[in-house]
Amino acid sequence: MNLRTLAVLLIAIAPVHDAWAEREDKAVASVQLTDPAGRKVQPLKNHGQKATLLFFLTPDCPLCNSYAPEIARIVGEYEKQGVQSYAIYADEPAKEITRHLREYKLPLTALLDPRLQLATLTGATITPEACLLSPDGQLLYRGRIDDRAVKLGTVRTEPRQRDLRLALDAVLANKKVAEKFTKAIGCYLPTSPKSK
Repeated sequence: MNLRTLAVLLIAIAPVHDAWAEREDKAVASVQLTDPAGRKVQPLKNHGQKATLLFFLTPDCPLCNSYAPEIARIVGEYEKQGVQSYAIYADEPAKEITRHLREYKLPLTALLDPRLQLATLTGATITPEACLLSPDGQLLYRGRIDDRAVKLGTVRTEPRQRDLRLALDAVLANKKVAEKFTKAIGCYLPTSPKSK
């Protein structure tokens, strides 16, 4: 194939690629879940936020609950900087989710995701696990909040590395996240989505 033929092919392919990317962005933005009160929310739609932060949580995971104070601190600090945060629950009843948020003082909008749309989209498999996305729905970070949990049953009193905060700071400074994926430790999300 000569260079001229290659150039013509690349020009012909470029608009198709852009159209595909646009379609993917619209699909991401159109993910619609409900909060415990039944209101519909599109968490990945660009509402003018600088980033969207998803915390995958379950009320009965001890490690998840032990992270509640740090999650609350992160939400409080970064919300002021334009980060929109959500607590994502897979299969808990709305009443249980509301109780969990209140009991653990989690200042988040909770969303029910029985079909595991956001877990599938982001690749999240554990609670607690955090996913940070750009305003157009691009995954910027997925993994642990920090390295306090070494393995199930072994937890440090203080973290050595605050991975999620490092990712948030990088994104807000318009820098690339140094470590895009870290291993979250905790309770597994359900593997089979519930039909809605």
